[in-house]
Amino acid sequence: MEQKVLALYDFASKQEFIYRTSKIKEISGASEILTNLYRKFVKIANKLNIIYDTKSEFDINNFTADGQVLYDGGGSLMVLFQNKDKYVEFNRITSVYLLKNIPTLRMIACCVPFTGDFKQDRCNLYRKNRINKNLHPSYDLTAVTPMTQIDPMTFLPVVYKDTTIDISLSADRLCKQNAYKSVDKTDFNLDDFDGWAAVIYIDGNSMGKRLLNCSSSDYNEGVKKLRLFSENVNKAFVTEPLNKIKGIITGSENKGFRQVIGGGDEITIICDAKIALRLTEAYFDRLIEANKYLPEDEKNYACAGIAVFHAKAPFTVAYEIAEAACESAKERAHDNNGNYLDFYYCHAGVTADFKTLRNREQYITARPYSYEDAKEKFRKYMPLLQNAGRSNVKALGDAAQLGFSEYLFEAERVNSYLEGEDYLKTVETVESLETDKEYIKPEEEMKIIYDMSEFYDLWFEKESDSDAKADENRA
Repeated sequence: MEQKVLALYDFASKQEFIYRTSKIKEISGASEILTNLYRKFVKIANKLNIIYDTKSEFDINNFTADGQVLYDGGGSLMVLFQNKDKYVEFNRITSVYLLKNIPTLRMIACCVPFTGDFKQDRCNLYRKNRINKNLHPSYDLTAVTPMTQIDPMTFLPVVYKDTTIDISLSADRLCKQNAYKSVDKTDFNLDDFDGWAAVIYIDGNSMGKRLLNCSSSDYNEGVKKLRLFSENVNKAFVTEPLNKIKGIITGSENKGFRQVIGGGDEITIICDAKIALRLTEAYFDRLIEANKYLPEDEKNYACAGIAVFHAKAPFTVAYEIAEAACESAKERAHDNNGNYLDFYYCHAGVTADFKTLRNREQYITARPYSYEDAKEKFRKYMPLLQNAGRSNVKALGDAAQLGFSEYLFEAERVNSYLEGEDYLKTVETVESLETDKEYIKPEEEMKIIYDMSEFYDLWFEKESDSDAKADENRA
C-alpha cells in the first residue's frame, strides 16, 4: 500500500517579489497574485483530483482524493497527498505554470511521510521547510544577451511592448499589471496624488509561536484547530480592523487610503499622510476592544510602523522604512504584551537605512511608543501645543535638535505665550506623594514635544494654524 505524504508549499523572497517595482499598481497586482495563487494551482492541476475546501470538516478516514488542502494561510499551503507520485505531478504542473507566467516567483516545496500523528508530521514538515529555505539558491532569472532589450525597472528581458504609449514590460511586471485589473480601484490612487502620503505596516506579535502551538496529534482535530486559527487571525488582524477604519473615515477621506497587502496577521495600508495616525489608532482600538472577550493566552497584539513620504518618491523605499519602523516597535514589544508603534518622516529622501537614521535622532526622540502611552501623551500635549501656535511648536522642535539646554531656553520663552494652567516643564519634578506617580520630566517631555513638532502639520495642528500656513505658502 502506497504511503500518504504531507506537503508544504511556500515562496522564497515574497517581499522582494512584491516590492521589486516602485509602481503602486504593480505592487497591488503582486499582492493579488500571491493572494489567489494557491487556489489557482489547484485549478490548473485538473488532471489530479485535488480538493480545495477549507470550510467543511476534514475526515482522515474518508480521504480518497489524490490530494486535499488542509490549510491555506500565512503565505503557505499544506496539502495531504495519497502518495508521493501525486505530489511530484502536482509540483511539475505548478512549476511549469510559474516558469511560463511568473518566472521571478520561486516556489519551495517539501513533503514528509504520513505517520498519523498530525502534531509530529507538522513539526517534521516545518523543520524540512526551514532546511530547504536555507539551502535554496539565490538567483535572478535574467537570461539576457547583449542584444536583449531590458526593462529598466526590473533588469529583466522585455516580453511586451506597446509603442503607442511607449511602454516596455518584463514578464514580472506584465503579470502584475494584468493582476491589477481585478483590484478595486475606487480607493486611494497614489499615481494621481500629489502631496504627503504614508505607508502603514502592521504585523502581529508572536504569531509564529502561537501557530506552532496550535496543533493536535489527531489529524481531524489538528486540521480543525489550524483552520480555525487562520480564520480568527485574518478576522482579528485584517477584516475587523479594516471595517473599523472604514467606519471612522467618512466623506472625501473615504478615498484617502488603500489596503495594499492584507493576510494572516500582516497588513500594509497606503493613505493620505494626514489620516495615518487616525487609521493606526482605529486599528489598535479594534484589537483592544476584541481582546476584552478573549482569554489571556488568546489576546491579539500588534506593532505598527508608519513612514511619511512624498507621493512622487519611490514607494519601495517608504515601505522599507515602515517595515523597519515596525521592527523597531517589535524590539520594544519583545516579551511584553501590548501594542507598539514607531514612525518616521522622510523629509527629503532617505540616504541611509532606518537604524542609522534612528541613531542620529536617538537622544531627541521618545519613539517607539506603546500605543496606550502615545495616545495618552499626545492627547495631553496637543492642546498645549495648539495654544502655543505653530511657529512656537516648530521653534521648540528646532531647539530640541540643538540640545537640552537650548530646548529649556526656548521652552521658557514659549511659556510666556501660554495661557491657562498648562505650561512646558523647565524644572525637574518630584514624585507625587498623593498619587504615587512620577510626573513626566523635562528631558522626556522634550522628546515627546520633538516627535509632535515634527508631525504637527499632519496630525496635531488646529484649523487656524492650517489656514495661517496656507496663507504663508500663497504669499
